[in-house]
Amino acid sequence: MTLSTTVPHKAGTGWFLAPLFLGTFMSLLDVSIVNIALPTIQSDLTTSLAQLQWIVDGYIVALAAFMLTGGSLADRFGRKAVFLIGVAGFTVASLACALADSADWLIAARVVQGAAASVLTPGAMSLIAQAFPEPARRARIIGLWSSVASSAFVLGPLIGGPLTEAFGWRSVFYLNVPLGMLTVVVGLRRLRESADPEHASPDVVGQLLAIGWIGALTYGIIDGGHRGWTEPPVLAALGLAAVLFVAFILIELRQQRPMLPIRLFARPEFGLVNLAAFVMGFGTFGSFFLLSIYLQSVRGATPTEAALQFLPYVLANTTAGLLAGRLVSRFGGRLPLVAGYTLITVALLGMLVLTPTTPYPVIAVLFVIIGFGLSTGGVPTNTMALHAVPRHSSGMAASTVNATRQTGTAVGVAVLGAVVAAQPTFTDGLRHALLVAGVATGVVTVLLATRLRAK
Repeated sequence: MTLSTTVPHKAGTGWFLAPLFLGTFMSLLDVSIVNIALPTIQSDLTTSLAQLQWIVDGYIVALAAFMLTGGSLADRFGRKAVFLIGVAGFTVASLACALADSADWLIAARVVQGAAASVLTPGAMSLIAQAFPEPARRARIIGLWSSVASSAFVLGPLIGGPLTEAFGWRSVFYLNVPLGMLTVVVGLRRLRESADPEHASPDVVGQLLAIGWIGALTYGIIDGGHRGWTEPPVLAALGLAAVLFVAFILIELRQQRPMLPIRLFARPEFGLVNLAAFVMGFGTFGSFFLLSIYLQSVRGATPTEAALQFLPYVLANTTAGLLAGRLVSRFGGRLPLVAGYTLITVALLGMLVLTPTTPYPVIAVLFVIIGFGLSTGGVPTNTMALHAVPRHSSGMAASTVNATRQTGTAVGVAVLGAVVAAQPTFTDGLRHALLVAGVATGVVTVLLATRLRAK
């Protein structure tokens, strides 16, 4: 039996969206808010660069790996129930992060935090898809949601900087406790349950393989950048990742109801959109891990000063997010998608000019360009993924595109960090990393422009 409801009138729309926006905001805020606190965490807990990468990637790897199941669980057991359970788990894990007294404890708590967060983004997108079936209105709502989601990522430094400087790095995790409690209270009262259990089933083997190959790949890349690529543990991790990845694909192809719809990737639209999502995570979000360190460790900015230097990015990203949904409604997804990824490519390659003494106005302009590109390309990435599948599989589509993006972010932090570690100075490494990110994004932009059909 299918249980599905829609928002009946505009008066209830704001209250319905509030917990979805807030839950998504929290989960994505924690992708970036920690970045601005990393130098302080490194000093307080005496961590290495590799451990800093794991503080970021522990969260993102769990987020990406469990997100695939998160969408299916929401479709099967109820989108509202799973979403709110995820918020509660995320809140408890955030408290554990704040209480950490060692890097290992913090990394472990971040993994739990990421696993809980894995149901929030696909859950919110799926609840929106169910509540707003009319394509044009859905695109506008997803545009607003994407603006909030993207703003969370870029507001992370703005919020985290002053908090870290005034109250210490633990405050960036304590912040989630009252926000999580508020989300649960409002969600219990205002969200409406919906489920499609006949179209979803748990895939335990697939889930374990996904965790295994993503985790092994990330470990191999991070460790390879610091130990050397020929070291036995690195080769073993990369080899294990390859074996588990192949096994994952084979298992998913044989499943009647896989958590990752492998065959959907044969559809040009779905496949290209997910490739674009992966590269957005790899190039853009992966780079911000390094840019936060660059502003503080290379340019000498305090956490608050570094946060304020991200402001042009925040403003551009928020503005573009408010406009992107309307652009998709009017022109379809392809034009805004290609335009957004073109801007990201220009910004990443433009950042090759960065040095310890680059004038800040140059950095600000580049932040504006990448901010506009992120939202302009991000909204159609989400809407076109939902458009490519039947409505009853909206949870699976949402979880797939977001898991692909988060996997790209995890791989980006690992790969770009390894590129930096291989260079004699951080600035040299940053330029090499940005070149890799820019070229990868540029290649995908060309593919989107030439292979994706206009809608």
